Amino acid sequence: MVLSPPEIRPGYRQIASGGPRHGAWDLGPVQLTKGISWVNVNCVADAGAGRLTLVVDTVGEFTVDCPSTEARINVNQLDLAEGRKGRFHIETTDNVRWIASIQVPK
Repeated sequence: MVLSPPEIRPGYRQIASGGPRHGAWDLGPVQLTKGISWVNVNCVADAGAGRLTLVVDTVGEFTVDCPSTEARINVNQLDLAEGRKGRFHIETTDNVRWIASIQVPK
């Protein structure tokens, strides 16, 4: 099954991305800006069902179900009152394949 990268939203730029890859991975430090940012992940499990958690330290985390029957596309909106720094990482098992990105306003 093919995983396509998350689309870049008009008026936004990508500040961190990773994949396609299997299992947990640290995508490094990010500087989020005040206002709306987007955390996107597309995932699929190689067998059975999988789960994936996107973590942005100092901001929060999102948990996503990743089925084996189709690629799941997930878009999460962050609306921050002030800019923040944090690390962006993915927590999942080795049977989950994913592509992720964080986008902030240009």
